[in-house]
Amino acid sequence: MLTDSSGCQIVTWMSLAAASGGIVVLHQGMSIVKPAGSFPNAGPVTYLTDDPQECLVLLAGHSPPARTWFHGTTERVACLACVQGLAPGCWTGAGGECCGVLGYDSRAAFLERRAHLWIVEIYGPAVDTDVKAWWVPPSCVRGIWRREVFLPAGEVAAVCDELFSEPRTGCPCGLSAVCSSQQALWRSTWLNR
Repeated sequence: MLTDSSGCQIVTWMSLAAASGGIVVLHQGMSIVKPAGSFPNAGPVTYLTDDPQECLVLLAGHSPPARTWFHGTTERVACLACVQGLAPGCWTGAGGECCGVLGYDSRAAFLERRAHLWIVEIYGPAVDTDVKAWWVPPSCVRGIWRREVFLPAGEVAAVCDELFSEPRTGCPCGLSAVCSSQQALWRSTWLNR
């Protein structure tokens, strides 16, 4: 059994019936579900450690508050984000194999640098780095922007006929088992079509 520095027991939790899977921290008979896919305030754990036990302890830390942030991508991935959320490139072989979902705090920041991208608007926990979250469930995707046009996630999901992006199993790093668990959680949040 894993415990954090305050004696809380940490277990990984997944329920196919609950689209908000995450980490459960058990302490004195109470459990706290951490937001799905979010990094703790400590930062992007995938860059802080390669040790699975330490990673789980870090993940059990407090999460940042939900806020609006933005991820730039291709049209295909923007469409899929509305039904399957976003995953790090190391799981999908895309995005330079980054071990988290990158983002900016404002849409204007993207438009200044990369106006050619499709922009996914997200409302969810995000750390104050370029690597905002480990993965993003579709319930946190508000919609997508193409220049000045906004398309709500529900409307995009209703017409999206792209095939789901299946992640690689695990990861070649030392966090493979933790990644496999997070991948299962991510898949459990996908919208049925």
